[in-house]
Amino acid sequence: MLRRLLLAGFLLLLLVSGLALWLLGSDYGRRHLEQRIRQRLTHDSELVLAPFEVHLSLWQDFPHLTASLHHLSLLDTAYRQRVPVLSVGRADARLALAGLLRGRVQISRLTIREVEFREQVDAHGRSWGLHGKKRGPRRGAPTPPDLTLDSLIVRNFRFRSRNEYARSAFGASVRVARLAVRLRGGVLQATGTLAGALDYLRNPGGTLFEREPVWAGVRYQYAFRARQGTIYRTRATLNGDTIRIRGTHTAGPGQPGTLLNLAFAGTQPLTEVLRAALPQAVQPYLAGAKSPSKAHIRYTIRGLSGPTVSPHNVLTFGLRGARLIWPDPARRITHWDLLGTYDNGPGRSPQTTSLTLNHCRITSSAGRLDATLLLLDFTRPFVNARVRGRTELGQLAALVSPGVWRARRGTAELDVRLRGLLPPAPGRRMARRPQKKLSVRGTVTLRDASFVIPDRGADMAELNVRVGLRDSVWRLSNASGVLDQMRFRASATTVNLFDYLTDQHPTTRISGDFAVEDLRVARLRELLRPIARPKLPLDAPRRPRPVPASVANLGSNLIPKGMQLNVHLRCRRLLLPTDTLTDLAVRVRHDGRNVQLTHLAGALWGGRVRGTATWPTDTANRVATINFQLGVHFDTINYRRFLGRISRPAQRSAKAPAAPALRELLLAANGHLTCDVTTVQLPDGEDLRNLRLELTKTGSTVQLPMLRFATTRGGTGFATASARVADNRLVAAEASLDLRYHTLDVQKLLQLLASFNPTTAKDDEDEAPPARADSTAVASALPLDRAARRAARAARRAQLNGLPARKPDGTIISNGILTAVLRVQADNVRYAALTGRQFRLVSHLSKGEARLDDCSLDAFEGRLTLRGRMITNAGRQHHPLYVQLQLQDIQLPLLFGAATSMGLNVLGANNVRGTLRCAADVRTDLDATFLPVFDETLGYLKTDIRGLELLDVEALAQALKFMKAERTGHLFFEPVSSEFILNRGQLLIPDLDLNSNLSNLQVSGRYFLDGRADLYVGLNPMQALFGNNDKRIERIRNNQLVRRASRLTYLGLSRPAPGVKYKVRPFQRDEQRRQQIELRQQYRRLLFTQRLDTTVKW
Repeated sequence: MLRRLLLAGFLLLLLVSGLALWLLGSDYGRRHLEQRIRQRLTHDSELVLAPFEVHLSLWQDFPHLTASLHHLSLLDTAYRQRVPVLSVGRADARLALAGLLRGRVQISRLTIREVEFREQVDAHGRSWGLHGKKRGPRRGAPTPPDLTLDSLIVRNFRFRSRNEYARSAFGASVRVARLAVRLRGGVLQATGTLAGALDYLRNPGGTLFEREPVWAGVRYQYAFRARQGTIYRTRATLNGDTIRIRGTHTAGPGQPGTLLNLAFAGTQPLTEVLRAALPQAVQPYLAGAKSPSKAHIRYTIRGLSGPTVSPHNVLTFGLRGARLIWPDPARRITHWDLLGTYDNGPGRSPQTTSLTLNHCRITSSAGRLDATLLLLDFTRPFVNARVRGRTELGQLAALVSPGVWRARRGTAELDVRLRGLLPPAPGRRMARRPQKKLSVRGTVTLRDASFVIPDRGADMAELNVRVGLRDSVWRLSNASGVLDQMRFRASATTVNLFDYLTDQHPTTRISGDFAVEDLRVARLRELLRPIARPKLPLDAPRRPRPVPASVANLGSNLIPKGMQLNVHLRCRRLLLPTDTLTDLAVRVRHDGRNVQLTHLAGALWGGRVRGTATWPTDTANRVATINFQLGVHFDTINYRRFLGRISRPAQRSAKAPAAPALRELLLAANGHLTCDVTTVQLPDGEDLRNLRLELTKTGSTVQLPMLRFATTRGGTGFATASARVADNRLVAAEASLDLRYHTLDVQKLLQLLASFNPTTAKDDEDEAPPARADSTAVASALPLDRAARRAARAARRAQLNGLPARKPDGTIISNGILTAVLRVQADNVRYAALTGRQFRLVSHLSKGEARLDDCSLDAFEGRLTLRGRMITNAGRQHHPLYVQLQLQDIQLPLLFGAATSMGLNVLGANNVRGTLRCAADVRTDLDATFLPVFDETLGYLKTDIRGLELLDVEALAQALKFMKAERTGHLFFEPVSSEFILNRGQLLIPDLDLNSNLSNLQVSGRYFLDGRADLYVGLNPMQALFGNNDKRIERIRNNQLVRRASRLTYLGLSRPAPGVKYKVRPFQRDEQRRQQIELRQQYRRLLFTQRLDTTVKW
């Protein structure tokens, strides 16, 4: 009976079990299970469970039952939006079959794959997540049934959280997690490990972590009734370092969110900690930095964390002996001790976040540098800090404006307090809004500092200075160093200098004393130039400043825009682009609108300069000329070198910045100049002494009211002048020069005047005249005045056509800019062998010529007057001259004596007597000594001779040697008038009638000034032999006409070479006639071709 009962019971159990398994595996069973899961997950919330699949299998893990969920997805429908918050690819749960038969669900292992969990908060603070949004009043949380999971395995879990309200994002992934879970009495405990990665962590300051591998050993407990989770004895590995984690999280009472009380402790790489603790504005200082050092950290999170609220975060970090290295080898910190605290403050926002450095010490070979710091408001960082100690300059450069300057060596001693808004890092710009500048106060002392400023290419070396800082005011004491090879010493006060050099302030003010060995103005201005920086997005658009069209604004070429000065400057050499001043001392003032140079003293071009100068620098003023009051003194000036220096254009390269030469500055300036010169060395050997001039310039007009000087040859001079300037060039000038001499050498005077217009030796070589094959071939030769006019016309055509002239115009005297009036007076005068008295000269100098308006002197006991013009641009070896001479009552012995002294082979002073009146039209060429070249001389002479006597004339003695010497040795002549042609060293005598005490004489032929002759003399032999000589002499002396003979006998007198005896040929009438016809033809031809003026009068 008992066996039947047991058998019946066993069959009944099998039947019930089979029925239960059939029910569970049927569609009804799966629908029932799905309904239970859906009700459990979405009860009393706005979560919606998307369709999913349930599979049951007894054979997958026999004898256990396996329940599998596929494609589970939850959507949060809060705020009428469907947002996916959870998705599970597959979950496999191992169920105990025995428990199911007793009505209990016992899960011993759970494996979950491809899980993604999302949380989202929009910009209005509305959130979507697994918590959903509860409907109706909350009831106490039920106690879940006990549960023991020997194995909870999660594979490929991803968590994504984005909070647009707080502008933060968090992403993490777990590759695999292996946990053991136990739930007893409403308390869940989980232990195990997980391996994954911290994908990203972003906040308003930037990205803190990205793709960092993480491993954790987890110990976790959650109390369902208290809704509190506890993390204990948990360790995580982040960035290769272990972090200990502990704390609790509790559901927020009556509001969405979680109360956190978490603590993290351990070590982390120094650079990662600094990036997490420093505001975004300071992050550029760490760009490229690396460190092998670790920082000890303690990070606490306390308070409510929800969609619109953040917990209180405090990060305390410390390090000892740390190193920080940048790619630039000059930037490094080798020993750094630090203790700091990061705190997001009561507002839990960047505005209330602070950073406190309670201890900061940088140790170097130079000493220790200590700092304390409080940094507030990470959106607009406000710093309150003090830095004291001594450090290497390289380490200081790593902290202060990195990239702006790069240190090579040197030490720095600091005691500085900083308070105010932190300026933007190099290369960054803050929004342009008014803000108070950072207050910097204290002292900085640099010793043997050497550094470069890459943006400006500036190189500073051997710098020693003590700088007193008081905000934007810097006081430099006993500064010395070398800036770009410019050695200097300075004691000065600057305002806004650093901000000006970094383009953060438009102006700077500098006052004090500066001493520089060699000051290169162009280089200094380049170093101080505004730096063109790339436009950043936050930069406000700027309207381009108009650039003045006038180049007269010369101030900006010397002093950079925005630099205001009040300095006393001394420099051994001031190197301008085209000029150099030496031993300069000057007070420079610049208020942004005007430059003032006072107490100016220096040396320029060998002279000493003193005075003042001012000019406006306001670029709105289109006409901004310099005003000067200068005095210049020269001991000695070499005129040729000085003229070349001030007249040649400034040589500049195409890439060089525009900078005017001093000559251009003076031409564009207004003011008054006085100049004293002890000695002016001229090329011809005569010097000027005690020269003094005054010059006044107003606008385009230059006035020279006074110029006085003396010459080393006893002359004195006084001059006045005026000029006109256009486009910084002298375009027209007029002058008047008066010279007075006691004794004047005309040759020296002409050489003196010519020395004011020097030419090069090459020009002189080019000016050699062509050799003549036949000096008597006068018909084919061009007249000298015509050649001069042709040269002048060619020069004008070249100028009009823009072609280069054959020879450069040396000075304003030869290029037509200057026209001058020259007046010369001398008590005594000398010109070669000519001497005289009461010399007077009036001449007008213009382009290429000097017009002789009046030149007169008393000479040869008579009066000599001439008028004409001289070509002045034919070179130093040639001075073509055209004059008309008048000789009044000239004593022939004196005249012929002077001619003999000049090397002419003519009658001596003892061979002739009488007086001469002569009118002549002469063209000649003066050589380098301003003596006429007779081989280049042409002239028409109209003469009147009275009281003519010839004594012991060699030609007559040889021609009349058949007569007694008593009759031919002394001849008396009636007054005679005649005309001659002087043709390149020979005197043409077409017809000279002389009535003498010996006989009527007729002379024709050629007489060369070197002594050669080809003459014919006609006379009456009977009168010569038998005439009453004494009676004829008496009649001539009484101005009574002497009877003329009707027929003459002609003698030929010829001398082929100077110094030989005359060859006498009697009875040459036919030859004389032929020669006379030829002479008259040549005479007329010369008058026509050479355009000799025969209308001259005495």
